[in-house]
Amino acid sequence: MKIKSTEMRPLFHAVVVFAISIASLSAGNILLKVGMDRFGALTGSGVPTMQALVKSPQLPIGIVLMTIQFIGTLTLFKWGWDASVVIPIMGLCYVGTAILGKWMLNEPVNAMRWFGIFLIILGVIFVARSVTQAKVP
Repeated sequence: MKIKSTEMRPLFHAVVVFAISIASLSAGNILLKVGMDRFGALTGSGVPTMQALVKSPQLPIGIVLMTIQFIGTLTLFKWGWDASVVIPIMGLCYVGTAILGKWMLNEPVNAMRWFGIFLIILGVIFVARSVTQAKVP
C-alpha cells in the first residue's frame, strides 16, 4: 500500500496564499488612497457623490483586493495556521504598501520609516522561523 506524502503541499499552498494576500492588501491600500484622493477632489469641486464614486474606480477595485486578502487569511485559519503566525506574517503588507507608496505615489520614505520596515521584516523572519508546520485539519 502506497501512502501519498502531502507534508510539503500545505506549506507550499500557504506560501502562495500568503504571497497573494500580502500583495493584494498592499495594492488595495494604494488604490484606496488614490481613489479617495480622486473622490475627495471630485466631491470638493461639486460633483455629486454617486458620480464621484463612478469616476473613482480605484475604490471598488481596492475593496476587491482587500477582500481577497481577507479570504486568504480565512483560508489560512481554516488550514490550521495559528493566528500568532498568520497576522504577523501579514504585516509584510506594511512593507509592500510603503514600497508601492514611494514608487507609485512618490511618498517620502525617510530613514526612520526604512528602519521600521526593516524591523517588520526582521520580526516576520523570527515568526516564520518559529513555525515547524501548520496543523492540517
